[in-house]
Amino acid sequence: MGVDALSATFACCDMVEMEPIAKKSLIDQRNDDLSESTITNKTIKEIIECEKLVSEEEKVARMREIGAHTPILPSEIGTDFNFKRKIVWFNAIGFLLLHIAALIGGILALTGYAKFYTILYTAWLVYASGQGVTMGAHRLWAHRAFKANLFLRVFLLFMHTLAGQNCLWVWVRDHRQHHKYSDTDADPHNANRGFFFSHIGWLMSRKHPKVIEYGKKIDMSDLEADPWIMFQKRHYKVLYTLFALLFPTAVPILCWNEDPIVALFLAYFTRTVIQLNVTWLVNSAAHLFGTRPYDKTMLPVESMFLGMLAAGEGWHNYHHAFPWDYRASELGTPYNLTGYFIDRLAERGWIWDRKTASPNMVKNRVLRTGDGSHGVYGNELDRRAVKTFKNWWKHPLNPSYTSLYFPQPKTLQSNGYALISDELDKSELDEDRLKRENEDLQQKREDDDARKQYNITKYIVDKTQMGDGELMSYVNNNIKHSQQTKCTLNVTDAQEVDKVQRNEARFRFRSPSSIATHEA
Repeated sequence: MGVDALSATFACCDMVEMEPIAKKSLIDQRNDDLSESTITNKTIKEIIECEKLVSEEEKVARMREIGAHTPILPSEIGTDFNFKRKIVWFNAIGFLLLHIAALIGGILALTGYAKFYTILYTAWLVYASGQGVTMGAHRLWAHRAFKANLFLRVFLLFMHTLAGQNCLWVWVRDHRQHHKYSDTDADPHNANRGFFFSHIGWLMSRKHPKVIEYGKKIDMSDLEADPWIMFQKRHYKVLYTLFALLFPTAVPILCWNEDPIVALFLAYFTRTVIQLNVTWLVNSAAHLFGTRPYDKTMLPVESMFLGMLAAGEGWHNYHHAFPWDYRASELGTPYNLTGYFIDRLAERGWIWDRKTASPNMVKNRVLRTGDGSHGVYGNELDRRAVKTFKNWWKHPLNPSYTSLYFPQPKTLQSNGYALISDELDKSELDEDRLKRENEDLQQKREDDDARKQYNITKYIVDKTQMGDGELMSYVNNNIKHSQQTKCTLNVTDAQEVDKVQRNEARFRFRSPSSIATHEA
């Protein structure tokens, strides 16, 4: 919708007989309506001047003239599934050759051509340089989730260069944009376009125009003020050649006389491709296969498999709900190697000001928008509403473990999601308000769960014609998690303990008390 479309509604309405006060009010209202758009102040003034015209024909003509040189109002952004992408064949062929070289390196390792030290060294490089991505580029610089001393920042910048995932400035800009406009046309790797596109396809095709347009709006002033980061940006190709290619290849050759060809293919090609694909899985699989206990309206999921594989980056539904939390997962969650290292470095004083989401904030989000699979605030029925490939091994460590519920493509306002806690509405940080709202939400959730379980149980009873003894046995064995259902059906179990209250108590005991920061 362009400016021209506003003429019938606001700009060209008849204002001749209006009182001055009313006219001022309407002008202020129109000014407010346009304040959220990309229309410039000059254009807004032109629209207001157009309202002063008496002739309706002159107003329409003038509005069409303004609309001809004014961009559309980007009030919302979603996914245009009719958009056809153009393949960049240079990139596509390059990635194909890179993966072939990595496969050769893997064959050399499996067939005994590579020395054991080289294999061990390559595996160490994958996780060590990976911390330059997960701890450095991701949690420190992209989300500003904590602060670190100069030595650690320089070391993480070096490790990020060693990982070879483009210069830090570009990596952070793309990631901030991904969070701001997640899974829309302004997201560089929009998961609504499928697994392959969000995994690697986005790097083998031309950017969507919205990615280019909205990428210019991402605030990068903090990185641009850092001379170390800008030095890497200016000299990235030279630094990449030295630290991502020559340095890791030279170590096995010089230290234990590894064959140069083997060292090149294993320590460079294979390592690089493994690291890239693990990172890409967070963009693809972590948006498709898993559960959504914190927000069922967005694509990112909780994946225990990726949490283990990607050093703690698989708890993606939580991370997108609270991107400023340094843990990138609730309470650190198991298999969070990066979170563990951050905590240990904080104990040494190298890291401080670790930001977290408060327990009340987390509970509020779970109760408002979660899919019911949360370990404490969810329910057994929703936790069981999962599937796996061919329904084999329904365990969270199964890579195909995913919720039966899949969200519809989302349309966002042009300002997107909040990247840091400072962008949230003050009411979302009000602990007293959150606590009161949580009590209401908890009661509503319990009532809904009890009603759902009662209906299911009543249906089973009606269909099977169970006797009283059979009914009590069935309820005790199959829906122990719900005291309310048992009371409704007049079935009691004196041995049952209220697991929700126990878990909530443990949750409060382990959780940090601060909204903004957490210090051990």
